[in-house]
Amino acid sequence: MKKFWAAFFALLTIVSVSAFADDLTISDAEPYNQKTIPQWVKDMRRGEIITLGSWPFTTLLVSFSYSMGMFALHGGDSSYFKNPFSSSGDGYSYSEIKGILLTSAAISVGIGITDLIVNIVKREKLKKKMNAERLKNVTVTPVESNEDRMFIFEGTRKEYLFGNLESAVF
Repeated sequence: MKKFWAAFFALLTIVSVSAFADDLTISDAEPYNQKTIPQWVKDMRRGEIITLGSWPFTTLLVSFSYSMGMFALHGGDSSYFKNPFSSSGDGYSYSEIKGILLTSAAISVGIGITDLIVNIVKREKLKKKMNAERLKNVTVTPVESNEDRMFIFEGTRKEYLFGNLESAVF
């Protein structure tokens, strides 16, 4: 009887949720645009992925390092080298688990922030390099006389300043 009610409520949930679904065709979907998502959102998402992705590995390494440290501090006594995968009761205590998890979380956040900083610095260096390349071919020629300093084009009210620019409002 429980299986019947569970299946009934599951079916009811699926039907009620799908009744409010919007009909979206492929032609309605907008293609991905580089300008729709700001760069800082992409950076934060990458940092989040790296932080959460590194957490299991850092937890394993911190627990192994903790066990090795306790083993070394107690003169090589094998009872202090604890197995993190042990299903028996001879594993870590609650305070040890809490310390290991907090330490590994801090290390994972540090890895994510380090990756974020490295990527921002690399992107800024690339921007500077590209700006330097673009500006490498620019030549500035000073104007000798004051008569050539300002040109007013016929038919427009805009004034374009050349030479020693004192003000430029367009």
